[in-house]
Amino acid sequence: MAEGESVKVAVRVRPFNSREKQMNAKLCIRMEGATTYINDLEGGDEEKFFTFDYSYWSYDGFDDIDGYLTPSNDHYADQKKVFDDVGVGIRDNSWNGFNCSLFAYGQTGSGKSYSIIGYGKNKGVVPLYCEDLFVKMAELQQENPDNQYQVQFAMLEIYNESVFDLLAGNRKALKIRQSKQRGFFVQGLKKTPVGSYKEIEDRMAEGTANRTVAATKMNATSSRAHTVVELTLTQKIKTGGANMTKTSVVNLVDLAGSERAASTGATGATLKQGAAINKSLSALGNVIAALASASEGKKKVIVPFRDSSLTMILKNALGGNSKTVMIAALSPASVNYEETLSTLRFADRAKQIKTKATVNESPTDKLIRELKEENDKLKKMLEGGVIDKSMVKDDDEDDISDEEVQARLQALMEENNAEKASMEQEWKEKLEEAQKAIEALKAEQSRKQEMMKTTPHIMNLNDDEQLCGMIVFFFEDGSENKVGTKGAEPPNDIELSGLEIETSHCTISHSDGKLLMVVAEEAKVYVNGEYVSGKLELMHGDRLLLGTNNMFTVVNPGEKETAEKAGITYHKFTYHDAMAEIQNLGSGDDAQKGEELLQQDIAELGPMIGEVNAMSCAMDKKVKFDIVVMPEEGKRRRTAMVSMFSYLTSCSYLLSREEFISRKYKMEEMYQQFVEGDETWKSVPSSEDPFVEDENKETTIGTVSISLKSLGYLFEQEQTLTITNYQGAQKGELRVEYYPTKEDGSIITEEDDIFVDDPDTLVGQPLRFSLKIPYARGVPKRFENVYCRYRYFLDTEYTTTGQVTGQNPEFNFTQNHSCVPVTDQFIDYLEKQSLVIEVMGTQIPVPVKPGDQRTTKQLMASNFSVNQTPVALMDPEKQMIMSELESTKRRAKKQQNKLIKVQELIDAAKNEQSETISVADLQRILESNADSMGIAVAVFKMNVNKAKKEGHLFKTTAQAITTNEEVKEHAGQTKSKACTIL
Repeated sequence: MAEGESVKVAVRVRPFNSREKQMNAKLCIRMEGATTYINDLEGGDEEKFFTFDYSYWSYDGFDDIDGYLTPSNDHYADQKKVFDDVGVGIRDNSWNGFNCSLFAYGQTGSGKSYSIIGYGKNKGVVPLYCEDLFVKMAELQQENPDNQYQVQFAMLEIYNESVFDLLAGNRKALKIRQSKQRGFFVQGLKKTPVGSYKEIEDRMAEGTANRTVAATKMNATSSRAHTVVELTLTQKIKTGGANMTKTSVVNLVDLAGSERAASTGATGATLKQGAAINKSLSALGNVIAALASASEGKKKVIVPFRDSSLTMILKNALGGNSKTVMIAALSPASVNYEETLSTLRFADRAKQIKTKATVNESPTDKLIRELKEENDKLKKMLEGGVIDKSMVKDDDEDDISDEEVQARLQALMEENNAEKASMEQEWKEKLEEAQKAIEALKAEQSRKQEMMKTTPHIMNLNDDEQLCGMIVFFFEDGSENKVGTKGAEPPNDIELSGLEIETSHCTISHSDGKLLMVVAEEAKVYVNGEYVSGKLELMHGDRLLLGTNNMFTVVNPGEKETAEKAGITYHKFTYHDAMAEIQNLGSGDDAQKGEELLQQDIAELGPMIGEVNAMSCAMDKKVKFDIVVMPEEGKRRRTAMVSMFSYLTSCSYLLSREEFISRKYKMEEMYQQFVEGDETWKSVPSSEDPFVEDENKETTIGTVSISLKSLGYLFEQEQTLTITNYQGAQKGELRVEYYPTKEDGSIITEEDDIFVDDPDTLVGQPLRFSLKIPYARGVPKRFENVYCRYRYFLDTEYTTTGQVTGQNPEFNFTQNHSCVPVTDQFIDYLEKQSLVIEVMGTQIPVPVKPGDQRTTKQLMASNFSVNQTPVALMDPEKQMIMSELESTKRRAKKQQNKLIKVQELIDAAKNEQSETISVADLQRILESNADSMGIAVAVFKMNVNKAKKEGHLFKTTAQAITTNEEVKEHAGQTKSKACTIL
């Protein structure tokens, strides 16, 4: 153990989910043994592979037998296989007194919960471990009645760096403290005795319910919070006349959903920006990287455990006394390629870490005595004695203040007292107290389950299926239920928290099996994706959005029963289905090919846009956000971005998906201060305010997309293209020219008579061209320092013109590019992708008119749209059509010239009264340049008589070409039916 033991890492791929099937996603994962392979089916990057301790294939190869997914071949990994490989090791190590940790990592919806918790008969690692734990406890207790075996349960959540006890009755952030002996610990975390797995399930349900309510209040979603379940197994064993205590702490960690990296593959600043989206997850990555470096033998590696709450809590699991396992969950879908690749890379780093676990065993009396002695020492320090900082400070930690030392000492003493009292209290007594407390909860849950069978109600929908159905509101027959915020007079029957919930939001009444809703004025209510007002009847299965983030589904048992008797079935809607309705996205079946990621991003961003706009209104920040769709660089597809418009300056800025989500986290922190009455948010400097953008920041005025397809045929292009912004509005015109060039830089002209029929023939040869951007015309006068930028082919850095101010900037820009030699990838780039040129500039602020006192809510209402998040679509294909049309015309003209020459050849044959034409002469025309075509006709006239005498001609009728058939274009290949050899 001196060298440590590597973290065990397993990856597991799940089947396609319903959304991926609707998108017609393709399989991008394959597994062979312990190795996982991933293919970029769209981008064309080479296959990548990673090797782990276990690679579990759960995509296909199973049969559903009585609800359990049973392997139908040796390739499929079921729940038992995963537990035998991973869970059994955790079980054995915990009984031997080692601390253990199990991490679940992966993007939201990748299948983490299935592996860890499971569903129905398909139990995951945690329930199988817990069931086995209590079975063995019963066996050991029967064999050794004098021994004691105890299990304690705790559950916490980390959101925005704050730690919350999910079993506590209040949502109060807890402090993370530190001592030399304990390391980092959460002060005041409630640890509840449990006597069976059923009690663990009940406690987890309690914690999950608390988590759901809190998430609604905080505008949080599950993918942004980490959840840690802590099980403490204590064995008090009598041996040799002494009482020994062996303790194992098992941490089960469900990490927040990993964010998708930018699809452009940007690195550096862009990735750092994306990492800021979730500080804890970013810090965890840094810790893993540092630990991996230390495991490789690098000296003086500083591991930044203190950078986040998560890494402090998990210090033992990653860098200390623990045996650790990670399960990384993978989506098999091509549309999730970037997220899955990111997950594989994260897991690959984790497997390099080594931990050093030791058995936690000491005499019980000694443990109690040591706790008492340490507390006596702490008490003397707090009463004015000499303070020993080393008790609460690591050697590598910077110096800490006296106030912080006092706080840590006090926290340590309180924790010691609690542990000492727990050890001295009889286990049976503690267990009975805990069971009494949970009985009332179980009785309430049982009552609720019975009511759900007969009484109409609404229950919550959440992006995490585990949190769905945790909040339920019932409507008794004859009742009239007022819905709104807390603090109303008289109090509302249903009190909701969250964005854009009014004091009096709506009323829902129940009479004779029917639910009637009356919406208050100005209240935001959506039913089945439609904005509603006034009175309406709620039907079974309706999706109901109140405010911005309170999503419910309507359940009417009587109506459902009647419908089922009539043979009517209801579709089970998910949270994502309901949000997609509001965004008017439609089903994946209608999505255009290549638009799957766009649809997915819009569905994800839509609710977020609604939330930040509601925050802006609440705090009167004078800013509005919208989803916009832009052409994606280098690709003939579109990507979702966010526009940020300031009512104070009339300036608009574009934010990437990653940058917007990063800002949203900061907005949530600011809004929470606002809700709690903490006015700190008012004094945040503009440079740190997520609702404020630097006025000097460059912004995209508009873009043009140009096809480089003509280069594959060595044609030049000269075009004046419309500069279009994200709203589809014209912002001027841009002149763009490109010319194929020779090695000396001179332009290839028609006189050079160089023409390519098939771009594939260029592979292996050099291709050079000159790109020119002479000028722009009609740029709005509110922009200055105007310039253009683009990234060509595999460039990672932008090529830019000089900055010019004025409505008609003269760039006089020329840049030479080359591909030496031409590759298949470059030909594919010319054929299928576009060059996006961004016209950039800085905006001149236009201050709000004097006397305009309108609030943010009033300003937004002045251009209010029924759609929650209007989406401006800009199709990059529009500008491409003109560019490709010109190229097609040029190629068609070239083919027409060949046909004319062939006709001349036929006419010459007729004049010579010849019934045959030499195939060689035809080839000279069909495969040669313009000059050669004329020569071919002349050669025919000279040789025709000789040919007649020798008879070495293939017979070709003079009527071989009687019509000039249409030249057809397909997949970039020109096909002509103009010549038929008989």
